Amino acid sequence: MSLSLNRPIPYTQSWKKTIAIGSIVGAGLSMLLIFLQPFDTDEVQFSYKVVKLAGYGLCFLIPILMMHPIENALFKKQQYRWYVLNELGYIIVCLLLVYTVCYFYNTYIVNDSVNTSLKGWYYFMIYYGLPFMPFLGPLWLYFRNRFGKITLPESTTQKDIQTTITGENKKESLMIVVSDFVYAQAQQNYVAIYYIEQEELQKKMIRSTLSNVQKQLPDAWQVHRSYLVNLSYVKTISGNSRKRELFLTETSEAIPVSQKYYEALQKRSSNSSQK
Repeated sequence: MSLSLNRPIPYTQSWKKTIAIGSIVGAGLSMLLIFLQPFDTDEVQFSYKVVKLAGYGLCFLIPILMMHPIENALFKKQQYRWYVLNELGYIIVCLLLVYTVCYFYNTYIVNDSVNTSLKGWYYFMIYYGLPFMPFLGPLWLYFRNRFGKITLPESTTQKDIQTTITGENKKESLMIVVSDFVYAQAQQNYVAIYYIEQEELQKKMIRSTLSNVQKQLPDAWQVHRSYLVNLSYVKTISGNSRKRELFLTETSEAIPVSQKYYEALQKRSSNSSQK
């Protein structure tokens, strides 16, 4: 199965976890520079060498904290969804910012110089920044996914407005009221959409991807790689370490739930019951 750039993934919204991730990866960068001393830094002597090399860890952490309010704002704007495309764009922008901070730190603090230039920045990016990509990128992505969580709203929009879901075929479309959408299931190159019409559950097959259908339905939330549901129709949630599923009020079909979404659904259910 190809990787969809519009697929929702876990997101790290917490400041504490963001600080923890930045500190861990930053410490890894510092230790790499101190103990392995790449780029022939073992042959270069300068005052407070270990302390200055350790400072690159802060050069990683500080830009991450600067970017966190921006990514949180985007996360909320997208109705508490974070996509693969968001993650890739965020990582690229942050790494450029991190390497830029490292360049100025290297110039002013490590080398005790005041000579900066666009050419020097470019040289630093190519010869010092890129070699660290295979180390920083995967490690950073791992911890963001490890600490990240799926967030579900406590209530859905329930707008009494119509929306048109279009497929890949030219004349393939379905117009429904947003709140009448119940669930959707991916079936190879097609998606089966279940919705309420005249108080009956109807089914419509369109040639599309699950992520494309989700973009067209504000009340569609992914709970499994093959399923979208309208949270307003969730009746019960059950499961254990081997099998997790939910049931909707409009159908008897058991819908499988992924671990990340199961935890989010349980939290949402708990918050609703407390109110």
